[in-house]
Amino acid sequence: MAGQASVRFLELLGWKGQELERFLPQWEQAAKYLDVSESDIAYAADEWLPKYWDISLLSVKKMIAVFVREAVELTKMEQYKAQGHKILCAHNMASFACLYANKLAGKGKLHVICPDYVVSTILQAFFGKRSEAAFGQEDGALRCAHCALNCTRVKESIGGKFTAPTVTWSWGLYCDEAPKAEEYIACLKPQQDVQIVLVTAPHDGAMGEVEADNEARVDYLARKIRSCQRQVSEQTGIPVTDEDMRRAWEDHMAYMRRVEEIMDLVLQADPQPISGNELALFRVCLQACFDVGIETVNEALDIAVEEIRERIRKGEGPLPKGAPRLACYFAPLNVPWVDRMFRENGVNLSFGRLYPLASMIEEKIRTDDLYVAAARQIYMSPDAVNMKDAARIAAELLNKYPIDGALLGFYDFDRWIGALQKTEMRLVEEQTGIPHYYLEGDFWASDKFSTEDRKSIIRGISNCLKISNI
Repeated sequence: MAGQASVRFLELLGWKGQELERFLPQWEQAAKYLDVSESDIAYAADEWLPKYWDISLLSVKKMIAVFVREAVELTKMEQYKAQGHKILCAHNMASFACLYANKLAGKGKLHVICPDYVVSTILQAFFGKRSEAAFGQEDGALRCAHCALNCTRVKESIGGKFTAPTVTWSWGLYCDEAPKAEEYIACLKPQQDVQIVLVTAPHDGAMGEVEADNEARVDYLARKIRSCQRQVSEQTGIPVTDEDMRRAWEDHMAYMRRVEEIMDLVLQADPQPISGNELALFRVCLQACFDVGIETVNEALDIAVEEIRERIRKGEGPLPKGAPRLACYFAPLNVPWVDRMFRENGVNLSFGRLYPLASMIEEKIRTDDLYVAAARQIYMSPDAVNMKDAARIAAELLNKYPIDGALLGFYDFDRWIGALQKTEMRLVEEQTGIPHYYLEGDFWASDKFSTEDRKSIIRGISNCLKISNI
């Protein structure tokens, strides 16, 4: 007999009737894969989700359901391999369009997965569990001064939890440790014989240079990505045509336009109609690909637009009109308690991660060569460029909306972004006049820091914002 907690959990997210009956056994298999017990599922359904997520919104339920469906997909990878299907594995902070073009070209026989990102996010965002604790990350050699997301991928690839893919496309443009993690897996598990394709570029742009305008730099990266795609296709046996890239880019920009519409609605309304957690949830496909398809995400975002418009019409929101807005540089998705703590102190988290909007991308990128488009978009991200260029991008985004402050932090594990944030925030303050605050933490391993300590810091930041608004 199916566990009642699983039934309540799925019903909460919108499953019902025959669809629930068909999906329930698949979810129970996924729950075992995730190592979540019936009591964990009951806690999520009865306490965690209602506390940290606005599940009165159908769009939020559908977005959480996307992650649940993707977890089910991860459990099917061995089955797909036995059927002769190909599996392309990537990690977060990749080019969505490049990954999705492979899925489109595969016509159902190639699966694109980001297992570490999906597993870590499901456990932390929707169950209140740390992914490493659930997956037995006790090896100090792996944990010491390393990104917990990479540690999860290493541990579960070596242990067999994550299915060995046909090919891994590793993107070292935002994280130089990610390719090293793939190399580590290959050294410890050579019998898997997983081919690794690496795209990276020197992280050495001149300070202050607008890297997206450096044609030589963009051209080099575009040629590198195109070369990597040829290598991926050699392993999968599935060629990716320019038409596949065009369709993937159109799907990507259709998603990005929906995200921008939501941002415009939310950040120009007073009161703010939804919280920072929801904003971050709607932006999960900025640089990650789901095998269940972008259509399911876009469907949720279309519903979100209508629900947000209705809240604006009624003048509804989590906090009263006039509450301060704090733009969040990082995505608070995996640490949803941060957003709730700010709301409890009368402050709205906004943005849900600083990343160029669709209109900015479309204005900058006008080319028929979509590998050039993908390369230029990467150099438009503040996470991939020199510090002064990153500050310029951040300032442009912050100046677009009515913002009272900005929050950085939670990249303590990162040698690139984390190392520069405290200097970068001063540059952005000078360009915008918007006060910046810093909160130590690690959103892939949030229990490294005391929640009680974070409460007192959040209270202090909130008081500063409320005083400045008087």
